[in-house]
Amino acid sequence: MNTIIVDDEPLAQDVLETYIEKIPELNLVARCSNALEANEVLKSQDVDLMFLDIQMPQLTGIDFLKTLTRPPLVIFTTA
Repeated sequence: MNTIIVDDEPLAQDVLETYIEKIPELNLVARCSNALEANEVLKSQDVDLMFLDIQMPQLTGIDFLKTLTRPPLVIFTTA
């Protein structure tokens, strides 16, 4: 299952990546710092699961998700 992390906090990205690496069925294809980066990845990669931070600058995770016509499965993350 291809997955991406979308979070503006590098430490949160690191923690999520550590957990993802422990699950053999998950393949991390990208770490994104904002919704714009994530949108580019979603256009170019086959993504099944997205770990998405709710509070991010410019565009919240919830607002970003609303813009996607065919979103992957989503797990919301927040501090």
